[in-house]
Amino acid sequence: MGHPVAPLPLLLLLLLLHPVTPTTPAAPAAPCFPALPAASAELDLANRSRQCAELDWGPFQQKSRLWLSHNGIGALSPSSRIGPELLELDLSHNRLRELPPAFLSRARHLRHLQLQHNQLRQLPAGFFANATALQILRLEGNPLPAVPPTAFQASLQLLAVPCRCDVVGTILAPCTCSGCAAPQCHCLTTHHSFVNVTDFHRQQCRHNVGLVAGLAGAAAGVAVLVLGTAAVCYWRRKAATGAASVGWGKWEPAGAHGQPRYISRAMETGTTDATAALDYENVFVNPCTVPAATPGWMPRWQEEQHR
Repeated sequence: MGHPVAPLPLLLLLLLLHPVTPTTPAAPAAPCFPALPAASAELDLANRSRQCAELDWGPFQQKSRLWLSHNGIGALSPSSRIGPELLELDLSHNRLRELPPAFLSRARHLRHLQLQHNQLRQLPAGFFANATALQILRLEGNPLPAVPPTAFQASLQLLAVPCRCDVVGTILAPCTCSGCAAPQCHCLTTHHSFVNVTDFHRQQCRHNVGLVAGLAGAAAGVAVLVLGTAAVCYWRRKAATGAASVGWGKWEPAGAHGQPRYISRAMETGTTDATAALDYENVFVNPCTVPAATPGWMPRWQEEQHR
């Protein structure tokens, strides 16, 4: 059996009540800079945008100097790579959390790179490997835990980082190397002033290391003291237990008459015969009870004078 077909008037009524609207593709996101200046090797776009979720790097491939600071840029397109002719790039004071791993893969002529005051949390270890002409690198104002070692190219002259002991610790050796052309390394304090990283590390970081080492030493001393006290108490208790169990005599359970017995197990002084060590028993006898006498022996209280 076939399915029943709705009458034509009913279909028309349904179309009137629920009209079908054609779907239109989503409009592309508006560019961060709607009107770019005329083609030029140098382009200054600082403070041109307040909100730029993702910047398309395509229009900037042929630039030699590019200023893009203070534009609220949140990210760069994943395929972004600077052109081989770029000499100077300013991306400071934006909202960048990360950069594409291959962003500097063609940066063989890049000399100045300003990334300060962003939100960069990590840079790949080989991020600066191809920036062999880099002279100035500014990274202050970012929550970076470390500076990649590839940043220290032979051409590097100036490096700026945030004043934090973890970051300064990663650049202290290359910034103070002897017999090499060490760059000038500065860090930005919370008071927005620059200080030499060596001075900052000596004044701030070494004190923290010494404090941690002192606390660790104090904790170790307390632990040793506690263990020593416990050991002394243990050996004293053990010695006291041995003295109570091995000596001139020992206590045995009470006999049938309910009195404890004290038995001497040690030999008397100067006695070599083991049979000379006698057993002694303290017995409290009821006055009305006659103790049993050893056969052949009469107690003195049974003699005639005591009857």
